[in-house]
Amino acid sequence: MLNSNDIDEIGVVMMWEAINTFLTAVREREDILPLIDNEELLFSLNSEQQSTVLGIKGGEIYTVNDKAAQMPNATITGSWQAIKLMLEGKEKLRIMQKNGALKVTAPLRTILKLESLFYLVKADPQLAKII
Repeated sequence: MLNSNDIDEIGVVMMWEAINTFLTAVREREDILPLIDNEELLFSLNSEQQSTVLGIKGGEIYTVNDKAAQMPNATITGSWQAIKLMLEGKEKLRIMQKNGALKVTAPLRTILKLESLFYLVKADPQLAKII
């Protein structure tokens, strides 16, 4: 039988796996890199179990180790399951925001940019050759 500590630990592991998979996918997809080429953005992903800040600068995407250094431009809060679905591109950010699965604090332009980034991670890389 799982207790709440076990469930919290599973959530942390699952969220880190989703974050690492997302970061790797963005870095490997040359069709996505132009989307972040001229961006400078910090965004926070917050679940019940953990909080992580990701940064985009000069075409690079990375985790921010010094969270106190700067305030994020966007904050996304929800369960680790909802954040995982978003990072995998299985659910759109604004739809999850609308149905209450995620709370997003950011200007609309930033939300749209992040939604595009999350959703494109799921898209087939072969589509970039067609476009």
